[in-house]
Amino acid sequence: MNGKRTSVLLVSLLVSLGVIVAIAQSQPAEPAPKAIKARALDDRNIVLLPVGRRPIGTGGGWLGGVPDPDPDANEPDKLAWQVFIAISKLATSQQTVRGNTTNDAIWETWADDPLTFPASPNPANPPQWPATGQTTTTFLKRLQIPTQILLRELLRQKVPPSQIAPKMLEFQRAHPEANLQQLLRKQAATSRLNPVHIEIVQIGGGEEVRRNKAAFDFIVSNGLWYKQGLKAAFAANKVINFPVASIEVKAVWVPITASQKSQYHWNYDANGNLYGLVAMHLETKALPNWLWATFEWTGNAGRCDYLGCNDSFGVTPASISPATTTGGTYPAGTLTPALLSLMSAAGLPAEFQNYRLKGSQTLFANTIGQPTLLGNSVIENGFVSSSSCITCHGQASVDKNGNANPSFGFAPTGESSNGPLTPSMFLDSSGQLQFFPIDFIWGIIKAQ
Repeated sequence: MNGKRTSVLLVSLLVSLGVIVAIAQSQPAEPAPKAIKARALDDRNIVLLPVGRRPIGTGGGWLGGVPDPDPDANEPDKLAWQVFIAISKLATSQQTVRGNTTNDAIWETWADDPLTFPASPNPANPPQWPATGQTTTTFLKRLQIPTQILLRELLRQKVPPSQIAPKMLEFQRAHPEANLQQLLRKQAATSRLNPVHIEIVQIGGGEEVRRNKAAFDFIVSNGLWYKQGLKAAFAANKVINFPVASIEVKAVWVPITASQKSQYHWNYDANGNLYGLVAMHLETKALPNWLWATFEWTGNAGRCDYLGCNDSFGVTPASISPATTTGGTYPAGTLTPALLSLMSAAGLPAEFQNYRLKGSQTLFANTIGQPTLLGNSVIENGFVSSSSCITCHGQASVDKNGNANPSFGFAPTGESSNGPLTPSMFLDSSGQLQFFPIDFIWGIIKAQ
């Protein structure tokens, strides 16, 4: 009886599998993948729409042609490039700065940190997103010392946590001088950071952080743009969850000459100084814990140091191992036909072909419990080997008074935290909530 029952079950199983295969093979062909769509009604209010279900890879797709149930999670490198392309198209309107026409990508018309987190907040007069087509110097470059480099240096100098935010404001307030390098050196010479080890000072560049309207509106409407609002968020204990359309960009620029324009995505600051883009972090709430991706200019020294460069979608070879000797040059590789097709369909300027995705990150750890790492050779200069965007930002939180978590995502050694989040990052020794999470957004350290 047992043998006969087994035979019946086996036949039933095979028949079922045959039916499943037949159904899968009879499905109509999936339409060709489409680039991520952007609503072009207002560049500053770009919203990424769902890209739809699509097969993964270059073969038969997931399960022999059945649509991938979660393409964004399963193909993060492709998603990173899709978002990069959608937001880097040339903005429909440009500005004139001292006789020069700007070269704004769409993301360069979004709200920056000084607009989102004003130095003198007035709850009765919250930050306003400019009207469509409005010309304003708010959207010209206001470059600052890169946040991670400054934070790490302040922590290494043992500046008390209560003084971190004011010290950062002192260093990162909008600058009036035409020569950013002169200003940064002057600030460094008159501060507690002397001698300062802020590498960006040596190359005379700076950083800007911008967010699209979905992220900006959420911050403003929830009172997360000033300290008393953050205090109220802690008291309400309501989970902070940004809308899926939210995107933030962190970009670092260095001075270039007019003859170098073709090598970079270039632009002017409010004083007419010419800069080239060398590094960019991109984060989107398309995934629950955000997608983290970092891009670098191909000429960056040490671009693939420590962590290597990994892009399964956009470049051949897909992986470049780190060199034993750091600070050298790495091959640019060849952009894939799939990526070039997306760029061409979007009308992306050729200057963006000078950039490479260094890697993307969606998980805290791999399948054997090792921390996943992601760091940019410019933005995380000095601690790339320990850098984890998702872990650092996962600790973005405030105490009951609206003050930022004093770890700022760093380990006590001054290196980046990495690996899974732990309760001790948020709870005190008695298990009570000490730091209230703000959905991975460290911009709150700018809240005054």
